[in-house]
Amino acid sequence: MTHLNTLGKSQIPIQLHSGEGPLLWDKSGKMYWDFYGGHAVTLIGNSHPKLGNAIAEQAKILSFCTTIAELPIREKAASELCSFTEMDVAWFVNSGAEANEGALKMARKHTGRETIVAMKKGFHGRTMGALGATWKYRDAHLPKHGSTRFVPFGDIEALQSAMDDTVAAVILEPIQGVSGIIEPPPNYLKNVAEQCQQHDALLICDEVQSGVGRAGVPLLSKSMGVNADLVTLGKGLAGGFPAAAVLMTQEIAEGIKPGEHGSTFGGGPMACAAILSTLEIIKTEGLLAQSLQLETQIRHHLDIDGVLEIRGKGAWIGVELSCPAKPIASALLERGVFVGTTGHPNTIRLAPPACMPECGVLVLKKNLQDLLSTYVLKVSGAAK
Repeated sequence: MTHLNTLGKSQIPIQLHSGEGPLLWDKSGKMYWDFYGGHAVTLIGNSHPKLGNAIAEQAKILSFCTTIAELPIREKAASELCSFTEMDVAWFVNSGAEANEGALKMARKHTGRETIVAMKKGFHGRTMGALGATWKYRDAHLPKHGSTRFVPFGDIEALQSAMDDTVAAVILEPIQGVSGIIEPPPNYLKNVAEQCQQHDALLICDEVQSGVGRAGVPLLSKSMGVNADLVTLGKGLAGGFPAAAVLMTQEIAEGIKPGEHGSTFGGGPMACAAILSTLEIIKTEGLLAQSLQLETQIRHHLDIDGVLEIRGKGAWIGVELSCPAKPIASALLERGVFVGTTGHPNTIRLAPPACMPECGVLVLKKNLQDLLSTYVLKVSGAAK
């Protein structure tokens, strides 16, 4: 073994070789419809020529430089991202976990408080600081950074009980992704924001998965009527090139001193070229509208026997089945349909490119319908 794939054995039995738009091919040449999207990354599709050209052209001009020097393409990328998301300031890093680390650090610095309120079953990354606010994995890696109180997602009364004047921030996903694309009750995020305001705490919205068009809008939190103090982005921000960002208010930005936080590769020239290209593709190719149209198609075509509930927004959907999801996902992969699973044992996660055509959704429907029917027959046969 020469490489630890996710620190262990590869979790799927295929060797991917190439991709284009909503399609992937493995080493043998077998084709797959990509409803996985590389952990919700490839909203613009795989191997988009405009993205490849943008990165290549920037590499010819300036492949890298220090972040302590001004860089026009970095300023342009930050300006375009802030305009797209209607936020004040952007700070670039490399991954969603790093963005959440920065946001938690900024919240504690800005408020002078230590305590973070986070959500049960929430996910914010696996690095040590982010683990402090992540429900899963945290207990195996001690010590945890800072004081964290966990409350059930969607329970505003539990949040009220957890809030006091020691809380620096509340961090949450507008819709919980890893735990199963779990939507909160109506107006929940607005109520969370009100609780933060009452206690002079900050609101951090983790939109690493849901942001930059994945949910059919630039930011899911804003579509829910909330202006968070800090928003973290990653995943699809640069179309597959490693890039992430912390978006913040001007007030928070003004309190950060040079050298307090840094990232060697954050906001590098090629990353910024990829960010700019991705935002341009989303806007010029109408991918926000396409994401919402794709949601409509998925909800319509997957309204089949064996599907209990369809949750989520845009090209970010959880499909809860009447049976365990992992064997269904494995069987779909064998049939050339790549889907994800979640922390919910019966839910498959769909995060396809927004350019996924309706015929791809129909392929998913046909195979899922067949597999669910077969599963029901097996279960009823075993019962007899």
